[in-house]
Amino acid sequence: MEVGTLMASPEQSPATSRAEGRRDDHGATRFLRRFSTDQRRWFVLTLLMLAVEAVASVFQPYPIGYLIDFLRDERSPLWFPWIASPRIGTIALLTTAIIVLAVLDSLADSLAEIFVARGGRRLGYTMRVTLYAHLQRLSLAFHHQRRTGDMLRRVTSDIEEVERFLTQSLPDIAGSALLLVGTLVFLVFHSWQVTVLTVVMVPVLSLISNYFSQRITATARRQRAREGDLTSTAQELLISIPVVQTFGRSRYEQDRFDEHSRKAMAAALESVGLQARFSWVVGVLKAVSISAVVWLGIWLVDRSAFSVGTLILFIILIQNMFRPTRRIIKEWAVFGKIRASVERVAEVLARRPSVYDSPAAREARTFRGELEFRHVSFAYRLDPEDRASGTANDSPSGLVLDDVSFRVRSGEVVALVGPSGAGKSTIAQLIPRLYDPDAGEVRIDGSDIRNFTLDSLRRQVSLVLQDTILFRGTVAHNIGYGRAGATRDEIIAAAVRANAHEFIEKMPAGYDTQLSERATNLSGGQRQRIAIARAFVRDAPLLILDEPTTGLDAESFHIVLQGLQELMKGKTTIIISHDLDLIQRADWILVIRRGRIEQTGRHAELLREAGLYASLHARRAGEADSYQEPEVVALGARTRSHRGFWKPPSTNG
Repeated sequence: MEVGTLMASPEQSPATSRAEGRRDDHGATRFLRRFSTDQRRWFVLTLLMLAVEAVASVFQPYPIGYLIDFLRDERSPLWFPWIASPRIGTIALLTTAIIVLAVLDSLADSLAEIFVARGGRRLGYTMRVTLYAHLQRLSLAFHHQRRTGDMLRRVTSDIEEVERFLTQSLPDIAGSALLLVGTLVFLVFHSWQVTVLTVVMVPVLSLISNYFSQRITATARRQRAREGDLTSTAQELLISIPVVQTFGRSRYEQDRFDEHSRKAMAAALESVGLQARFSWVVGVLKAVSISAVVWLGIWLVDRSAFSVGTLILFIILIQNMFRPTRRIIKEWAVFGKIRASVERVAEVLARRPSVYDSPAAREARTFRGELEFRHVSFAYRLDPEDRASGTANDSPSGLVLDDVSFRVRSGEVVALVGPSGAGKSTIAQLIPRLYDPDAGEVRIDGSDIRNFTLDSLRRQVSLVLQDTILFRGTVAHNIGYGRAGATRDEIIAAAVRANAHEFIEKMPAGYDTQLSERATNLSGGQRQRIAIARAFVRDAPLLILDEPTTGLDAESFHIVLQGLQELMKGKTTIIISHDLDLIQRADWILVIRRGRIEQTGRHAELLREAGLYASLHARRAGEADSYQEPEVVALGARTRSHRGFWKPPSTNG
């Protein structure tokens, strides 16, 4: 498997507040503004169209009011010399004005929808790609402290919510605000008394809006968090169906899923209830306002301050004012949810990789393959930000590696042997800098690997794992994944050397056969041979084999072993395995227990010493059934198997 560029310099991440208790109400707006720079012209065009729409909407009732006054003989006719009847001419002109204003309103609305869709969708695309790229750069420690389903929801659902807000809610808020301003300006020029009565309602609405907005935002945060838990649970259950059914735990898992689903539903219903109460209060205010305008209007009509048509015009305008007001209130409630989604996205983007290129890092030349650990110590620790925010469990963690030193000459094969949790996989992870040691150095060809850029270091490391990770795509694509730009001939040659060519040719479309999700249409041995072919394509001087033969039947084991022997030729190889047949082929064996190297030597030498290796060998051979493997209790060391350590954040593919 290719070790890609997973991390980047922390300077590449935005430095924003991450702690849960330090949220900034304006942070979401600033965050969106940062991503909207390239799409500004679309949002400006949208605003212009919304302004045109607002003007058209404000003036739409005017011809109706004029027509009423004209029919009551309170207005002069509007006519032109070429129209014989002033009455017909006036009616024709006013009805034409109604049509023109309606068409202009509709056209501006349609154009605004097109413009904002272009800007909003592109902004969402940029945000999604940026978030995904940043997740690839974040260190392995971050991903091991996160639930995959929650990260998946941030990349998909949270950004979809932001897109919906930008393309639907934001235009509604902006358009409604422009309509409100336009209506108030119109009222000021026609009746200051009605304007004052209308403005009195604004502080009342503001207080109510602020009251509900705070509660809706808090509810939305809980809702998004519970939906993230629900997604994680669903993903975990779908992946684990064979185990669940085998152990007869379907009812238990169904109850567990039901509990998460019920919590998500309760949070959603709480949010809907708040919005419904908000709308009800606004509806009452609307009725009170219209009644007040009617009383005031009749009083002014009786005193000939304005006409009946003007009163009807005012009533229509007040009604029209509350329509955008309710829309603003409704969408402002949505903004509370969006703010929660934006905070979840921003929280990830604000994370700084714990492993990154130093300013003085240089491109690594092709390695000879000499590997050395010098007094290396390491412990799995929580990110301080996670400890502060409570986003991960803070378990005590002792040293997983304690003053480990060894040297591997170029082209040698070294096997790491020991009980589970001894630190074998941790040693392997330090080689491509998935983690950095707390003390000591990992050196390749005499240089500290921190002096090399991550990309140039990882290009020269290949992996073959127990749980082979294959992606949805063709067989050729999965083999060629080992090196970008691999040719078809190179892919086929690699498959031949890995003993995979024969079974691939028998597949329906050969190398172009599409693999199913998690490659379930292949056997374990076939998946492992494709992984070996991928390593052949990569042709890196450093090779890590982490339990590559575990779980294979006898026939598959021998075929895979032949491929591995061919793959190891001329490469500095680190083997992590409990398989004695594979271990015995190593030039040297390092026996590790509790993070320390306890024994070093060849197979025969270690058997004669009657130490831990001999006990492990006897146990494997069935000669010491009572042997108990010691265990190191450390964050990640006990709860994750070898394959769990290497598995990427997403199990899709």
